[in-house]
Amino acid sequence: MMSTTKIPRLLILGYCYPPTVSPEGFVTAKLLRNVPDCKIDVLTLDNGLVGPFLDSEMGNYAEKIPGRVIRVGASTLIRKISNFPRLPFRPDRWIVLNHIVSSKVRKLLLRERYDCFVTRSQYHSSHLVGLKLKRRNPEIPWIACFSDPWSNADHQVSVPVFSNWSDMQERKVLECADCLVFPTEGLRDHFTNGDFALNAKSAILPHSFDASLYARKKSPGKSFGSSVTLRLFGSFYGARTPDALFSAINRLNLESQINITLEVFGAWHPSYAEFEDQNGGRKKKHVRYMGQVPHLDALREMQDADLLVVVDAPGKGSSFYLPSKLVDYLGSGTPILSLCRPGVVCDITRKAGGIVADPSDVYGISEAIRNWLNAIERKYSPSALTLSNYEARCVGRKFRDLVGCLLDEKVTEK
Repeated sequence: MMSTTKIPRLLILGYCYPPTVSPEGFVTAKLLRNVPDCKIDVLTLDNGLVGPFLDSEMGNYAEKIPGRVIRVGASTLIRKISNFPRLPFRPDRWIVLNHIVSSKVRKLLLRERYDCFVTRSQYHSSHLVGLKLKRRNPEIPWIACFSDPWSNADHQVSVPVFSNWSDMQERKVLECADCLVFPTEGLRDHFTNGDFALNAKSAILPHSFDASLYARKKSPGKSFGSSVTLRLFGSFYGARTPDALFSAINRLNLESQINITLEVFGAWHPSYAEFEDQNGGRKKKHVRYMGQVPHLDALREMQDADLLVVVDAPGKGSSFYLPSKLVDYLGSGTPILSLCRPGVVCDITRKAGGIVADPSDVYGISEAIRNWLNAIERKYSPSALTLSNYEARCVGRKFRDLVGCLLDEKVTEK
């Protein structure tokens, strides 16, 4: 715990922040709203730069931090360049905005004093601004937070020269930052690759859910009528597709009195075009695309579902990813079915009393749903300890302790 009674002032640098619709932005806002005894300023990109969709309710929520939200704009030319498809820039396309952001930070530090600064990714370009800031201000402690891999990401194509340069910058960021924060141990190991010095300054802080954002506290047990609703939230890309889940529902044998509906929320996927044909001959099974909804509406839909579904990409080995929607599912109090390979999602789901199946095993997925439907007691009651590990107030306090320890170390070194 921090020994000094001074309330520290933090500068958060991140390219995703509400009202911009982004899982990383929502994760960041939930954390910052729940960090106690801190003054916090956020420097982020202007609304509409990272994506066209805005969520006004989450924007209002994110603004209520103990400080300011400072937004950085860009010229029409830079906006157009940053939206070109298939840009080769690494670590990501938003590096074209780094000069503008760095200039804004430099001017900000001429009139403001901060005790610590924090960079958050996605997107990793923000860490390069942090690297430049640290070199100019070595006395200010720097915390670098990573939600996803930088190099060797399974969804990113390697580009000669650009990727090599990006890999070198990643190493510099890891070495220069005073503290590294990851949501899972597996992601930490991916970044540090067993380096003792990097592991020594690393911390694990998971994504979190804010209980205050849910409409109500859900009862741990529920009796179903003849209609059962499964809901899936998120986007699909690359090897991560909903096809096996749809096939599993198609082959599902239901008892005569049960009707099942799968509702899918999120960005459009080509597989959804087949829904009308799939549903045409069915009376007991339906799959519906519900589109994209604001985050608070999504949380309400999660609570109203009978079963929530996570679909991970199939693959070999253990997965170290922690999808923020899985944490939102935990907060909803609704049972969870995770289609995942061994790893983080599998472990969390089982600890929470949920069900897991291989994401490529159509028969196994169908059996998992059928067994759940046929269970005599469908009570879902994850332990308080499991939930508290992901509750925003708990994660916020741990982050505050991390800041305190870092500033105490700075005082000791003087």
